[in-house]
Amino acid sequence: MRRPARGRRARPITVAEAATWYQGKTFIFDWTSWHFPNWIKLLRHKRKRPIRVLEIGSWEGRSALFFLNYLPKSRLTCIDTFEGGKEHQHADAKTFLPQIEQHFLANTKPFRKRIKIVKARSVDALAALGIRNRRFELAYIDGSHLAVDVYSDAMLAWPLMTSGGLVIFDDYLWREVPERLDRPKPGIDAFLGAIEGQYRLVLDGYQIAIVKR
Repeated sequence: MRRPARGRRARPITVAEAATWYQGKTFIFDWTSWHFPNWIKLLRHKRKRPIRVLEIGSWEGRSALFFLNYLPKSRLTCIDTFEGGKEHQHADAKTFLPQIEQHFLANTKPFRKRIKIVKARSVDALAALGIRNRRFELAYIDGSHLAVDVYSDAMLAWPLMTSGGLVIFDDYLWREVPERLDRPKPGIDAFLGAIEGQYRLVLDGYQIAIVKR
């Protein structure tokens, strides 16, 4: 008996090829591309799937462009105030903050049909998504660095994740400010403690990634 043909696997993507997705785009910062090798590994089995992606903290669109290019059948919900965080409330930030949203919109324009932009505080936007019973297979949490905000973002995003859904936290080891509670790590640790037994750890480093059981 002849077996049915299996779908062809998606062609592997290299870091060098991913870099070409940013040619002709406008960025001031790059806090993201050094994570691409890990993301390529974590998401390789999802490349051909029509997955729903939730991004908390979009900034200039560098991570959004990765997800949209690497996951060609994905749809992306981006949440950001585009006002920066506590660490951006200084005089020097006034020179670049007004450009951040403009860069995001210009950089992601070719993918506008696949993006839903929610310009709001994450606590409000995530609660609204929950009320509408939205669900996601991938979440990237990279908004406010304050521990209390990261904890809130994670707690509100977790019920939105499907079984087997992947959640990536940025800046777990970020120490650019002196106050411990102004960093993401305590918020992430508290969240992981609260959902013990509900997840599988798949990345443990500067970024943390978990899969929902």
